[in-house]
Amino acid sequence: MNFVKYTEPDFEHYYALVSNEDVMKQITERAIPEAEARTQFDAMLDYNLRSICGHYLVTTQDDAGVAYAKLILDEDNPSRAEMGYMILPEHWGKGQGTAIASRLIIQAQAAGIEVLYAVIDPSNAASRQILLRQNFESTWTGDYDGLPGEILELNLRPNR
Repeated sequence: MNFVKYTEPDFEHYYALVSNEDVMKQITERAIPEAEARTQFDAMLDYNLRSICGHYLVTTQDDAGVAYAKLILDEDNPSRAEMGYMILPEHWGKGQGTAIASRLIIQAQAAGIEVLYAVIDPSNAASRQILLRQNFESTWTGDYDGLPGEILELNLRPNR
């Protein structure tokens, strides 16, 4: 599995994910139209240029796009970062989510991030299980920007 920051030619890989109703069911509850996806993608490219963290295309060894992963610094507290991922349905249940989460944790540690968090739909049992296996703890459940949400956090601070 390869991680590379998204660049302009990668829009088709991103759009394949966000336009897929099965992928988006537990993220935004709707597929995203192309114009909206393009606006989001352009903002992601801008973030990638100015941050050590970013939005990543996840590919297989043969460069087929499998997933999207993100590691985004909290604007108010850069010692915290949000991680997330979307995986094409044909790759569900094959360990991709666990591998992506592990990789994002390593990247967060390397970037000096102290607290890593993920926002999920509480009904997304697979994603929740991946995070719990990585020692994330549920810290909040409720309405998150108008959708059901749960925040899980992982403390990355070194033990003193």
